[in-house]
Amino acid sequence: MKLLKKNSLLKILLFIVTAITAVSLYFHPPKFIEKTALTTSDSKFGLRDMLGISKTASEDIVIVKVGEKSINKLGRWPWNRKVIGDLIAKLEESSIVALDIVFSEKSTPEADKYLAENIAENGNVIGGFFFRSQASEKTDDYIINYLYDQAIFRINMLSETTDIKQFQYAEANIPTITKALLANAFFTIEPDADGLYRKYPLAYLYRGMLIPSIASQTLRYHMNKDINVTVGKNGLKSFSLGEIKIKNSNKILLNYYDNATFISAFDVIAGNVKKSFFSGKTVLVGVTETGIYDLRPTPVDPVTPGVLLHLTAINNLMKNEYLRNSWKSDTIIILSALFTVLLFSFFKKIHTRIIAYLLGISAFFVLSNYLFINNNLWISDFYYLIPAAFLAVALELIAFFIVSRRSMEMKKAFSTYVSPEIVNIMMQEPEKLSLGGENREVTVMFTDIRGFTTISENLTSDQVVSILNRLNSPLTECIINHKGLLDKYIGDAIMAVFNAPVNIENHADLACEAALEMLDILEKINTEFARDGLPQVDIGIGLNTGTATVGNIGSSLRFDYTAIGDTVNLCSRLEGLNKIYKTRIILSKSTKIKLKKDFLLRALDRVKVKGKKEPVGIYELMQDTDRNRTIAKRFNEAIGHYFSRKFTAAEEIFHALFKEYDDKPSELYTQRCSALIREGIPENWNGTFTAETK
Repeated sequence: MKLLKKNSLLKILLFIVTAITAVSLYFHPPKFIEKTALTTSDSKFGLRDMLGISKTASEDIVIVKVGEKSINKLGRWPWNRKVIGDLIAKLEESSIVALDIVFSEKSTPEADKYLAENIAENGNVIGGFFFRSQASEKTDDYIINYLYDQAIFRINMLSETTDIKQFQYAEANIPTITKALLANAFFTIEPDADGLYRKYPLAYLYRGMLIPSIASQTLRYHMNKDINVTVGKNGLKSFSLGEIKIKNSNKILLNYYDNATFISAFDVIAGNVKKSFFSGKTVLVGVTETGIYDLRPTPVDPVTPGVLLHLTAINNLMKNEYLRNSWKSDTIIILSALFTVLLFSFFKKIHTRIIAYLLGISAFFVLSNYLFINNNLWISDFYYLIPAAFLAVALELIAFFIVSRRSMEMKKAFSTYVSPEIVNIMMQEPEKLSLGGENREVTVMFTDIRGFTTISENLTSDQVVSILNRLNSPLTECIINHKGLLDKYIGDAIMAVFNAPVNIENHADLACEAALEMLDILEKINTEFARDGLPQVDIGIGLNTGTATVGNIGSSLRFDYTAIGDTVNLCSRLEGLNKIYKTRIILSKSTKIKLKKDFLLRALDRVKVKGKKEPVGIYELMQDTDRNRTIAKRFNEAIGHYFSRKFTAAEEIFHALFKEYDDKPSELYTQRCSALIREGIPENWNGTFTAETK
């Protein structure tokens, strides 16, 4: 009995060691294992071809190829650009024409002009360019500005840094051709560790801009819909283009086709193919001739034309046929295979065990290929086939280990967003973090760096990141120290919530204290920036108190504790009002009402912000100094005259404040009073100011 128990414990120990090793190798494989694993999984394509059930590409996506026939008929590549211009003119009825060709150098003025004119006349041509990590020549400023117009702008930033690959150099089309194009997109694709091309990028970073790939850009214009992305630390958290929804991936895993519609460029130019053939179709133009470099090794063909990768990506996205490779699915298969082997190891007869092992491992191989063929799910076969030679699993123990680890990770993660005191309460009341949300009163804070876009234009990317890090770190610490929850970073802005996820007394006071402390922090940081030769920065802060929906909003796969609702939206608008009133901290009347401490405030205005029907009373939160107390007292007197229509008395005080203290809100009201005295009071005037911008 003791021997049996010891043997069982030994098997379980062996399973644990094997499982840990297998999972570790999956997440952090050495190069030689990674290459072997990639090659092992590629067998799926061959098996699918043998069964005669390969995927079929859409006939509405066509490749116009510069192949052997075209080279023989029209001469060596590259062709005169007038020839390419003639080719473009024949494709005028296409929905979109995407060029897997770059015209980075000038030819003759006549040829360049001819090609550009045909491109512009078509109005449906997307130009291609490629990125470089290093370059001997600087990218033209015109090209940089033009690429900025082609970038993805609908971006939700969850992190101040991201692992999306960034390039510093681009080899783009010459300006004459660039300005004639409908759009630009890159066709840079990078191979896996073994040199084969399996993955296709959705977007790359270039000088801080998120530029779409040629497949993404082509679909963007073909579908006439914009791209929406959410960017996190590890890359794209989501990519959305119409019905195309991709989660947690910077690239898609290509699902290759054994067919594609190729049309000879010569046949198009010669008129052998009617223009109507291309009507409404997406056309890719690229080089396929052997000997001209644009051939890429792939799992299905060692000499695959590069343009075929773009066609495959477009087809995959349009037909929702790209391969999904989930670390969760792979981990489940690895552990399940090991557990199956462990169960079979308890069979008494050796031949029964051997047969069971073979059948069990074969069953997982069949399952892996079934998921690939029917569900487009890509399982990495190597990582369960090899470890399955070892016996092992205790599912409850592993589950306990994963749950414990996740619990610790959650506590560690939240410690960077809220104070340790709140983390401890959250750990004691985990139900407050359940999926969904609750309506609760909160004080919301928005901060934003003034004119950061203009500042960043004159800085390197390293300097931009340095400024954000050196500013956001102490500001975030300030929020946490005042028991606030760091909700998210939005570019150069910060959103924070006070009184969530647990109840905090005097949350409005804490938010105001944090805002005032931020101004002190900013003064110290600017001193450091001046010493380091960096530009001075300023911030605007908005505070609003009200009911919001807070909770783990999103999905069970994405833990995102946040606040949403009208209270949040109004706070964002209040922050923006600082630009109008030349102030630094604006809070709403609802926040003022909740204050229990005696903060120095001055009534600033009654404002109807964009998206709100009713006006909102706003106040400036000021640092408590003798100078500011004098300004606030006299300003409050003047604002009283203003709303009582005593504009002459109000103007006199406002003007004096501006001249004596250079008070910017007083300057604004001096102008308003002067206009009202000069032009008369409009009908139905009640003092409410309507903010037209957000």
